[in-house]
Amino acid sequence: MKREKSTTSLFNRVLISVIGIPAILALIYAGNYWFTTFIAVAVFLCTHEFLKLFNFPSKTVAAFIVILNTAVTYLVFLTHLEWLIIPFLGGWTVIALWLMIQYPIGVFDKAFIALSSMIYPGLALTGMVLVREFSLRIGEDYFLGAKILYLTMAMIWICDTLAYFFGSAYGTVKFSPKVSPNKTWEGAIAGFLGSVIVALVANRYNLIPLFNTVDYLILAVIAGVLGQLGDLVESTVKRFAGVKDTSRLLLDHGGALDRLDSIAFTVPVIYIFLVMRFA
Repeated sequence: MKREKSTTSLFNRVLISVIGIPAILALIYAGNYWFTTFIAVAVFLCTHEFLKLFNFPSKTVAAFIVILNTAVTYLVFLTHLEWLIIPFLGGWTVIALWLMIQYPIGVFDKAFIALSSMIYPGLALTGMVLVREFSLRIGEDYFLGAKILYLTMAMIWICDTLAYFFGSAYGTVKFSPKVSPNKTWEGAIAGFLGSVIVALVANRYNLIPLFNTVDYLILAVIAGVLGQLGDLVESTVKRFAGVKDTSRLLLDHGGALDRLDSIAFTVPVIYIFLVMRFA
């Protein structure tokens, strides 16, 4: 019975990957409203999962936050980051006032959960839209943003893969035993080096003509460090909530937030780097 369950789990994982990965790559390539809509849906799902993990007290307020975060994704796409402060502060003010009026002051911490959901996963995932559309800001080839996202995802995937296998085989020093007992420093270092190797290969073949060697390495550091940090933070949240996965949306892959935690931590910093370096 256990073997049958394991076989079903493997089949589900392979099926989701075979369907999902090409679809995501195609949407990144398409960009524009296609990719923005995909990210808006991801923000919708991840915000819902995030608030559910913390047993957010009001379904009405939770629904408002989910809709607001989704709308902000489109707002960022249409107007860029400069206008983001208006709905962000407005929505936060409404939610904070609502919670203070409707609930005892003892649960005011829920207001900070609401704020957190706007930043992570809301604004964090929306950073993918900003990176994808970055070329329009500097007048480069429109496919530039797609290449940066492809490279970032490759770095994170290689990092996660090496961290898991190398940590399982050779790991002895626990990275954070209370939060994620299976993670080790040996695995984390191997994962980081994997990101650096991807960067060096991309540099060798001049994947992004705008980048020099240092730019590639900076991207590797961001992906190799923050990608693993994002996974650790999500593990902390799930341990607090007492769950293994944020949901069963993607079957044995877990929820949307389970799949996007690393990139959610990574892309906002990559966007800031791109603005500081090239804009």
